[in-house]
Amino acid sequence: MFAWLTGLFKKETIKSTEWVKKLMQANRSGSYSKYKEYYDKHVFRIHSSYHKDFLRFERFATQSYKKNDQRAFMAIKTAMYALKLGQVKVAACLTASVINLNKTLVESQQVQLHPRLQRAALALHKQIVETHSKSKKRKTEKA
Repeated sequence: MFAWLTGLFKKETIKSTEWVKKLMQANRSGSYSKYKEYYDKHVFRIHSSYHKDFLRFERFATQSYKKNDQRAFMAIKTAMYALKLGQVKVAACLTASVINLNKTLVESQQVQLHPRLQRAALALHKQIVETHSKSKKRKTEKA
């Protein structure tokens, strides 16, 4: 009788959560292998909290970019939201994964990431590192 109500509460699944997780797994030099549960939990929490935004981003990514670029775009968007929420480690891991992906693509002589995505990842990672290093300096000055 109320079957139509369940349709209102079911959320459309987001494929990009898996894209982002696979991108972080591909970064062998990062800290993802040690803290897998931590990063997965926060990525899932960010994607479920901002579900409508990430559905919109996913649609845009599939229309505008190729496969590797889609993963990078979604990782950058997730990193931006993580930084906004104060999850510095998650944001740094995501941006480092995007940078590492481009590095491996260049080494294997495949098509690189879109230049805009690469610049965005580098700028965001630089911002994260600078912000985090400033906060560490302030803590040592106070002590």
